Amino acid sequence: MRKPIVILGGMGPQASLRLHQLLMQESLRYHNGSGDGFPYVVHFSLPVADFISDAAAQKAAAQTLRGLSGTIRALEPTSILLACNTAHLLAEEVALLRRAPFVSMPETVADTLEQRGLQRVGLLATPNTIRSGLYHRVFARRGIATVAPSAPQRRQLEAAIRSVIAGELAPAHQKKLLAIATSLERRGAEAIVLGCTELPLLFPASESPLPAFDCLQLLAEAAISQQYCIMEK
Repeated sequence: MRKPIVILGGMGPQASLRLHQLLMQESLRYHNGSGDGFPYVVHFSLPVADFISDAAAQKAAAQTLRGLSGTIRALEPTSILLACNTAHLLAEEVALLRRAPFVSMPETVADTLEQRGLQRVGLLATPNTIRSGLYHRVFARRGIATVAPSAPQRRQLEAAIRSVIAGELAPAHQKKLLAIATSLERRGAEAIVLGCTELPLLFPASESPLPAFDCLQLLAEAAISQQYCIMEK
């Protein structure tokens, strides 16, 4: 049997469902739409409460991932994908995520920014992701500066992200996201990184003052490229 791409999702579930869809859509670049041309995907949806800003939820998620380690290794996946940016904070403490074939979303995004020659980008993300400096560190290694939202803007971001998880796509949140993007542009940002996987579901990219990079889309492209390269060998 073909080896799978493994999605570790559920934090929140809308984002991991979208990643699953993006993998299927992206795979069409490599085959003619026949049923057996689509990738084999195993999707684990892990219900973790309040992962956006609660450190206790991160510990619960780490314990869940450690419990899944044996099952995932037995699948011999071609790649393991975390469908949540904040969950990448667990990569250092969960052995499963410290070794190949784990595909890091921040590293994948940094690859794209570096290829585009960008030197200063604005980051929209959860309070935990921004506070941790996760993207700041990855970008800094490529010589890319990160422009982060202010404390009040981070609270607005959190409210917007929670609205998506609750199944709401309120225009009021979209306006606030655009206002934050505009303020980051004034501070010298050349592009916006949507560093929370819920944000592409809400952020009106066509109205953005800056190019917006969708982390899930970039992750799906990287995973499918890797999958079909392996299949061709």
